[in-house]
Amino acid sequence: MNYPDIHIPGYTIHGQIGHGGMASVYLATQESLNRKVAIKVLRNSAEDGVNERFIKEAHFIASLANPHIITIHDISTLANGDYYIAMEYVGDGDLADNRHHFREPAAILQLIRQIAQGLAVVHDRGIIHRDVKPANILFREDGTAVLTDFGIAKDVDNNSDLTQAGSSLGSPAYSSPEQAQGQPLDITTDIYSLGVILLELLLGYNPYRGDSHTSTAINHIQRPIPALPDEFAYLQPLLDPMLAKQPADRFQSCHELADTIATMADAPAGVRTTTARAPALVPPRWLKGKMVPLAGAGAGLVAIACVIMALTYESETDRRIRELLQRAEQGLAEGRYISPEQDNARYYYRQVLLLDDNNPAAARGLRAVTKKRIEALVILGAEALEHDRLHRPKDDNAIHYYREALTLDPDNPQATAGIGQVTAEYIRRARAGLLEDDLERADYNVKWGLRISPDNRDLLALRSELDEKMPAAKKFIRDVFGKLREAVDSEEG
Repeated sequence: MNYPDIHIPGYTIHGQIGHGGMASVYLATQESLNRKVAIKVLRNSAEDGVNERFIKEAHFIASLANPHIITIHDISTLANGDYYIAMEYVGDGDLADNRHHFREPAAILQLIRQIAQGLAVVHDRGIIHRDVKPANILFREDGTAVLTDFGIAKDVDNNSDLTQAGSSLGSPAYSSPEQAQGQPLDITTDIYSLGVILLELLLGYNPYRGDSHTSTAINHIQRPIPALPDEFAYLQPLLDPMLAKQPADRFQSCHELADTIATMADAPAGVRTTTARAPALVPPRWLKGKMVPLAGAGAGLVAIACVIMALTYESETDRRIRELLQRAEQGLAEGRYISPEQDNARYYYRQVLLLDDNNPAAARGLRAVTKKRIEALVILGAEALEHDRLHRPKDDNAIHYYREALTLDPDNPQATAGIGQVTAEYIRRARAGLLEDDLERADYNVKWGLRISPDNRDLLALRSELDEKMPAAKKFIRDVFGKLREAVDSEEG
């Protein structure tokens, strides 16, 4: 059965599994090969250059041949002109979902090496990914890591377009210092992002993540590379050149990064686990002879000042976000989920996301608003059903409330059950009309029942029974007055 929002010949659409500002992703079955695929559909494609970037993304990924890069199967357009990409469905979740599999250094290093190998292929083709983060690392059933979502990738030699005018694309928690400042990028920005993931897996948290987009950016720019715990100290020489503040001080290719990790994995166990000294790890050639750490009291004071500034600085944007979050939480506590206009929890959370599109508190808040709104709609639907307000008055009836809930959550069991109860009530009323030989009453309730459950067998059987019992003349009158009543009903709700 196709998902009602989208129809693509040759594919059975099962439902939406993801969405963003510009695209939605659906789970589907490619009928010709009977295989599961993920279909990414571009929305709002009227914006200049969006279609071209989307097509370029598809063609670029399709040209790659690497087990750690998502596989593209097809690219075409929907009937309305929207573009879509049919790609490999990777069903074992992303890195955040699989965090429990990466508690040991060996597993972590294997993961980082796999993504580095995938990025090496991308970089060799002159492309920077620019959004390496846990959500874009997926896993096949055999545990293979797969890099996906090249929607904001760019040519290495092209510093126009999306990178000018201080634009900072990507996810702030994993963005390089130069990316956070909207500066020109090279392939080492992806290496930095991968270094943040390595650090996060080793520590169990991301030490650069702040309370806002701005504070996170400041942390990446100013906060020193954290020292790993003693048990992971032997990995510090790997981490440092991944997270160096200056691109020139990082690994200069993912090939060299992957080779370095392979060398560490092949080292004797005693060397890999010792904390008394650094392992026999050869530093990258561009680090040889360089004085990486700062020295002297003056440098120490500067570092302390930077840390204090990063921890205490609050910009006008940060202050505004803090105020909006406070208002949103108050609205949520007081039951002002979506009204009154411009003074409700949803409005304030959305305002926060306009200022910081990755704000976790606002994202959680919007989910809470949706949950509370669905709960309220289900209760209102049950009350309307109890008071026989099945489809009237307009916007205050059981059908209206249950459908609103299902719009927010198509699989909500309470709303689905409520629609079933409304259908059952129409069936009961129609049968009562037949028993009392009130064919018009029975016909009226069958019609309304079929509006919300057009495939219901009981209603279809009642429809056939009524058609047999009603004489031709009465059918004609019924049809004429039925249309008039439908027009009135549509106006009243």
